[in-house]
Formats: sequence, C-alpha cells, structure tokens
Amino acid sequence: MSVAEALHEAGKPYPWLPERWDCETDVLVVGYGGAGSCAAIAAHDAGVRTLLLEKAPVGGGNTGCCGGGMRIPADVPNAIAHYTAMTHGTVDAESIRALAQAMVALPRRLEGWGAELEYLRRPMEYPALPGADAFHQVVSIARTARQKEEQARGGGVVYPTRGDQLFEFLDGQVKKRQIGVMLGMAATALIQDPATREILGVRAIRSGTQEAICVKAAKGVVLSCGGFQNNKEMLVNYLPFLTQLPITPYGTPYNTGDGITMASEVGAKLWHMSGCELGMFAPRAPSEKFGVGFRLEKQLRPGSRAIYVNKYGRRFMNEAVLLSHRKDLFKVQDFDHDRTEYPNVPFYLVFDEHYRKQRPIVGFHMGWWCIHGLYEWSDDNSAEVEQGWIVKADTLRELAAKIDVDPDGLEDTIGRYNASCASGEDAQFGRGRPWLAPLQTPPYYATELCEPIINTQGGPKRNGHAQVLDRDDKPIPRLYAAGELGSFFYPLYESASNVPEALAFGCIAGEHASGLRSRE
Repeated sequence: MSVAEALHEAGKPYPWLPERWDCETDVLVVGYGGAGSCAAIAAHDAGVRTLLLEKAPVGGGNTGCCGGGMRIPADVPNAIAHYTAMTHGTVDAESIRALAQAMVALPRRLEGWGAELEYLRRPMEYPALPGADAFHQVVSIARTARQKEEQARGGGVVYPTRGDQLFEFLDGQVKKRQIGVMLGMAATALIQDPATREILGVRAIRSGTQEAICVKAAKGVVLSCGGFQNNKEMLVNYLPFLTQLPITPYGTPYNTGDGITMASEVGAKLWHMSGCELGMFAPRAPSEKFGVGFRLEKQLRPGSRAIYVNKYGRRFMNEAVLLSHRKDLFKVQDFDHDRTEYPNVPFYLVFDEHYRKQRPIVGFHMGWWCIHGLYEWSDDNSAEVEQGWIVKADTLRELAAKIDVDPDGLEDTIGRYNASCASGEDAQFGRGRPWLAPLQTPPYYATELCEPIINTQGGPKRNGHAQVLDRDDKPIPRLYAAGELGSFFYPLYESASNVPEALAFGCIAGEHASGLRSRE
C-alpha cells in the first residue's frame, strides 16, 4: 500500500503517528550500557534534552559486567593501519578514520569527565598486523581496593579493572547531569515517517506488563541496546556453527537482538552478522538455571588435575589453550560427516578430589552472574556437588554411568592422560609440561559444559557519524547506532576493543544527533 493509499484509508493526515506522545525529548537513547550512557552524556553536554530507555531492571548492559579494559591506539595513522587490516575490507576508509580518531581521543574525554585512568601493557592478539606496536594496550578506570580483593578471590588473572567500576563511573556522570532514565522499559518499534523516512520516536512496553508508551524524539534516536546473544533463533540463523551447542550469554541476558529487529523494520542494512566473541566453557546446569554463563577459570592452570571429554569419554583438545576471543572454531564444534553428528557434544569437565578441593572451578572476575550476585559459588565446590551441578562418583566407571558416557572410553582416556603426565609429554594434544597433572585422587567429578557467548558484533550498518545506513548505504534520517549493535570490528577482534568503541561512538552518536534541527 502506498503512502497516499494509507492516508486515504486511515482517514487522517498522519496515520503512522501514535494517538498521543506519552513523553518527549530531543535525543532518545535506547539501551543503558557503555554506549548508551556516553550517547546521553554527550547529547546533554551539547545542550539538548536527553532520555534513556533500558529494558533491564538495572543499567550497565555488557559494559557493566565485562573486564572493563580499553585497548587504545596511541596515534591516528597507526590506528588506521591496524583497523584496516583487522576489518579485511568490510569497513570503508572514512569510517575507519572516524573509528581511529574517536579511539585515540577517548582517554582525554574520560579524563575531562573526571575519570582516573591506568595505562597497562598486555599482549596484542594480532601483533603482526600494521600499527600493533602503537597501542597503549589497556586503559582502565583505576581500581579500588575492594575490586582488587574481589578479583584476587578468583585466584586467576587479576584484571586491571572490571566493567562494573567503569559503568559506576558513567552512571555517576548520568546522575550528575540529572539525565532521565526509564528502567524496565523495552523498546519494541521505531516510529518512522514513511514519506521522509525520518525516525520520530519509539514505542516501548514496560517489562512484565502490557503498558505501552510512545516517546517522541525531536532530534534523533540512538540504538545502543546490544547484540543477540540471548536470542536462540538469531543465533541459529546467523551463527550456524553453534547450532548444536548448548549456549548461554556470558553478559546481560537482556541482549535479544531488539535493535536488529527494529532497525531492519525501517530499512536498515545489516552487517557483520556472523561476528561473535566466544569465551571459556561454563558449567551447564547453573548457567541454564540462571540464564547466564557461569564461566570456568580463564584457562586451566598449571597443575590442574582436570580434562575435557566428549560423550565417548575421549579428550578432544588441549585443555590449556586460552579460549577467550579466538577466531578459530573450538574443537567442541567439530562435525563428523561420516556419523552426521557433533561428536564432542555434550562435553564435560572431569576432575579429581585434589582439584575439587583446590579452588572454585568458576572464575569470579566478571560476568553477569558474578557482578549481579546471582549465586555465591562455594570455595571448594562442595555446595555445587550437593546441588547436583557437579556429579560425584567413587570410580571412573561409576562416574561414566552417571553422566552417560562410554565407561571404557573414559577409563582408557584417563589412563592414557595419566601416562602422558608421567612421561611429561602429551603426544595427543600437546598440553604443556607445566599443565600435566594426573587425575588419580578419588572420588572423581564431572560437570556438563556449555558455551557462553561474550557478545555478538552484528547489527545495523553505520558510518563514521554513527548514522544507521539503509540498503543503499544512505543514512536513515535521525537514526543512530553504537556499541556492539553493528560493531566495526569484523572479522578480527582484539580483546578490550568493544568497550572503547562503544563509549567513543556513543559520544559521536549523541553529539551528531544533538546538532540536528528539531522536528515539530
């Protein structure tokens, strides 16, 4: 139906408009994480009215439960060279330059807001790419004594900061400016003028109710509502290599692809949809119970008396490999064409009494479950054994029967692995000598694992002004996107890069939208 036909049939001049606007602002920001907070702050500081809508009952999004580090380039030319190599021609030169300039300028902007930053050296994932030597590696909000103590409790890597501390700072900036925040408000649709294609506002529903509101945005709408890591249908359609894996989000469970759906409905082009960042494995039972991944330690430590096995009771990978942010598919995703199956699904962490008593099998440094206090994991994993999340047995054959894996396979696997520990060489998978420690202290334990997704990168395509582009690569008027919703990073990703990109392009979106002429 044409616009003219719709006008005639509706019997009113502007049928696409709601019967009434429940509230009005200049710049409306959908999603209150790192990108959304910065978009709102930047728009407010430009002198316009600003409002934030957030689907969750709390702010923070993925920023609020991530590691909190920011990998920042020291200068623009090297940043352009590095980002150009990382994106493999999927991002135009103008947008790459905008990304580089925004990332270089971000620390000064944060310091201008009163942030105290730490500059740390950590290895680059892609040191061979041009410009890699000219990065500050990690910039973070300075740690508090409380956070240092909490991070150390996990017993693994002590991160320079955590995302909750970063978001606490940003949230403080929002409160200081008295920017309006509506929590528990899920945006469901963009309101668009079909003649001019301008975005006029947003329809939203208060979570847990049918109460709907329409919010008018006189200047523009910024979508900063995250990716789709908790949308099973989108995961199957856009990330088919994960189809058979049990999957949970590691970050916010409220990232269900809403921004992708809304932007698509108004004609946005999507890009980078197969981009995602995977993390370490997680115990399946608590992860599915709480809807978020209870991630294992960053990697098994030297001397860890634990291995991964599949449903045949067989090892399938080097357990000492760091799994975070890798671009090669994990061995758990291998497909056997002869058997037409994923032989390594389901898969388990198997360990002995020595490992059980040593420390919690999960890491405490970040993640939605940890930051938001969903559950207190016991120091020796005994409470989780009692709950049945970890299966216990006196013998390996008994353990195999309880978790439904081949008992002969499990016994043979443990025997071969222990022999490798004795010889000091893992001929099968190359687990290094410091990591080789035998499983020989009964009772034995196993927990089924799942795959937590840190975040997805795909979404509406955007340009260097954070404007959302249509299928002809032209900006959709008054519509912006920032954060992991349509990230520039694809196909490669350097850890600690999504956070500064979110903050930088949140600022760009807020500033650009605030400069538009208000629509009556």
